[in-house]
Amino acid sequence: MTTTAFGSSIKRKEDPRLITGQGKYVEDISLIGMLHMVLVRSPFAHAKIKSIDTSAAEKLPGIVTVFSGKDLEEELGSLPCGWVVPDTKEVPHPPLAVDTVRYVGDAVLAIIGQSLAIASDAASLVEVEYEELDSVIDMEEAVKDGAIQLHPDAPNNISFEWEVDAGSVQEARNSSDVSVSQRFVNQRLIPTAMENRG
Repeated sequence: MTTTAFGSSIKRKEDPRLITGQGKYVEDISLIGMLHMVLVRSPFAHAKIKSIDTSAAEKLPGIVTVFSGKDLEEELGSLPCGWVVPDTKEVPHPPLAVDTVRYVGDAVLAIIGQSLAIASDAASLVEVEYEELDSVIDMEEAVKDGAIQLHPDAPNNISFEWEVDAGSVQEARNSSDVSVSQRFVNQRLIPTAMENRG
């Protein structure tokens, strides 16, 4: 007899340690000499970075270093897209924004400190001057002619178009007993866990 997870109620094994406060997470790890990173993020959906002043943050005792996008640009360049679709217009993805932020929360600086508290305090001392640009927050508006462009290399804000030929949709509709029409709008989805496997 085989067992399948589909359609079955699977007993959770992790609950006892989690509900008794004994779960271990990456943030629980404490090693000798361990450093902590805090990111300074953009409050704007689209803006030019005019200037960054990290002098007060860098003077704080316990700060090891501060990196900006320009500091990493030459050595790291752009992070590659791991999922390649034919005819993708690959746009730059620097680990830290270089001259322009393109979404709220875009990372601008990485602050490395001897403790999370010190790095967080330093982040609050950073002064970033932005020139806010027009932004677009609706996917359907973003792909229209004349829409605000986030990347010059992706006209109409389209990186790729992907079609799957799974037969005739119209034929399936015509032969079905029931037809339901519905419009779905999903939030941004990134099904990739960023936390290490701790």
